[in-house]
Amino acid sequence: MSELWEVFALRWATDPARRAFQCFLGGSGGDGPMPVAYHAFILRGPGGFVVMDTAADAARTQRYGKQAFHGMEEALAVLGTTAATVPTIIQTHLHWDHAGQPALFPQAIFHMQQRELAYVNGPAMRHGVLRAGYELADIAAATALLHEGRMVLHDGDVALAPGLTLHHVGGHTDGLQIARVRTRRGWMCLATDAVAYRLNLERRIPFPVLFHTGDALDAFETVLSLADAPELVIPGHDPWVVDAHPAAAVGAEGWLARLD
Repeated sequence: MSELWEVFALRWATDPARRAFQCFLGGSGGDGPMPVAYHAFILRGPGGFVVMDTAADAARTQRYGKQAFHGMEEALAVLGTTAATVPTIIQTHLHWDHAGQPALFPQAIFHMQQRELAYVNGPAMRHGVLRAGYELADIAAATALLHEGRMVLHDGDVALAPGLTLHHVGGHTDGLQIARVRTRRGWMCLATDAVAYRLNLERRIPFPVLFHTGDALDAFETVLSLADAPELVIPGHDPWVVDAHPAAAVGAEGWLARLD
């Protein structure tokens, strides 16, 4: 069986109003525009489809003041499948923009780091700045999936499928995990929020939403070690992800790109 995966990025929302100083720890970068894009990733390969993060629905996107684009169900339809039949979800962490639609995937098994569930139910959440990215409904949904036998909690790195491994990095949240994927271009690292923008990695300055600064800095080294080339490190919120790669299909320009 081939270990090669096809990798697609869904840009489901943007925030064009963000400024550069909001994107670097310490406020460096100046006051110029630095739009943020919101992505989920869809993998197709050995064992079928894998979705990395469930994104958020249109109502929540609007509530947070983001500009909605095309949704997860539309992206899956373009790729020839449905959310109802996706067997595997990689949940990188439980922030609202990554974990907002678990109910779309009634047959899926979810994979998350056990440290993430402990973090969102632990003493760190007494601090408002750390719990700001979470919604109680998402934490409750993850707990329900665990009790239903549909949430697998991992302790560190794991081989999820041929050509697909998960790696705990922390930093942004205590339980943040990333993925390494074998593609026709070589080993790709889906860094998600370990690398919000390429410039965070290039400057070695983390995005300022953090639990542990040291872990976030170490994660920069990890993502580079997992990818065969720097351009195969895929950030979580950089518009470059979709802008620099070809559309996955006719009509998907600007919102669904093929990365491999």
